[in-house]
Amino acid sequence: MGGLLLRILTGFVTAAIASAKGRNPIVWFFLGTVFYWIALVVILFIPNKRMSRTFRPRQTGGGGMNWRRRVEAACPYCGSGVAIDDIPGNWTCPNCGRTFTYSSDGRTYRIGEDRILPQVEWIVKLFAKLAKKDGVVTENEVRQVDRIVRQAFQPSREQLSQIMSVFNAARYTDESFESIAENLYTSVGGRRDILEDTLTALLTIAFADGFLKPEEEALIVEAAEIFGLSEAYTSIKARFYGSEQEKSGDLAACYQVLGCSENDSDETIKKQYRLRIKENHPDLLVSSGASEESIRQANIKVTEIKRAFETIMSARG
Repeated sequence: MGGLLLRILTGFVTAAIASAKGRNPIVWFFLGTVFYWIALVVILFIPNKRMSRTFRPRQTGGGGMNWRRRVEAACPYCGSGVAIDDIPGNWTCPNCGRTFTYSSDGRTYRIGEDRILPQVEWIVKLFAKLAKKDGVVTENEVRQVDRIVRQAFQPSREQLSQIMSVFNAARYTDESFESIAENLYTSVGGRRDILEDTLTALLTIAFADGFLKPEEEALIVEAAEIFGLSEAYTSIKARFYGSEQEKSGDLAACYQVLGCSENDSDETIKKQYRLRIKENHPDLLVSSGASEESIRQANIKVTEIKRAFETIMSARG
């Protein structure tokens, strides 16, 4: 009786292994029961049928043979290289035994994993290139990117992690802002609403530090041209910077912040700007042991001075 139970148990084990390897579990249950451990040893050494698709040549129109390409993909679970057909679909890793998805773009994903859309990647890359344009990505810019991403895309935790990884990586790639903008335009099919929202988001990030830098605006203008929204750019910018009348009043306020007048030379304005920065720099307060609130106010003042200077110099050309 004990021997029979052991044979049945061996049959179940053999059938389970066979099923995992894409073989007929019923046949192997019978073999495991009849041939006992011999069948178990055989099934252990039989190749995994799911991972060994047969490459059959098919005739092409010209009479030649066309073979499916074999590629090596990284298992997203264990990280090992897996040799598979270059065909999108689900594959099973022979090392960890888990199933993953191989996509048409050559990437591998865990089953059920949230993936961000291509157009989201292009938009986030634009954010990164803009923020990095002046050489330094500020904390305010990162906060704005995070806020925009959460509000606009409402990503899951996994998607948010992917988005920020794309943002951080794009800051250091050689991919040009122009090519990214062109790819975005193509991926959304020229949809005006998405492209206008993208320009709005870019301006929001550019204004994160309190003023619009000329080099950053140049990138946004370039994007507007690629998007076919050059005429709309003025009205979009006015939401942040105001109309021409508002800008005139703003310019007068900027001169007042620096303690200058419109008649002063560029050299005088630059000299006054450096003086005002030196007088209000938060480092002076830190060294004197000032309160956190005083330091915070000093940072706000310095930002205001920088914005005023940039606005004046931009207006002067």
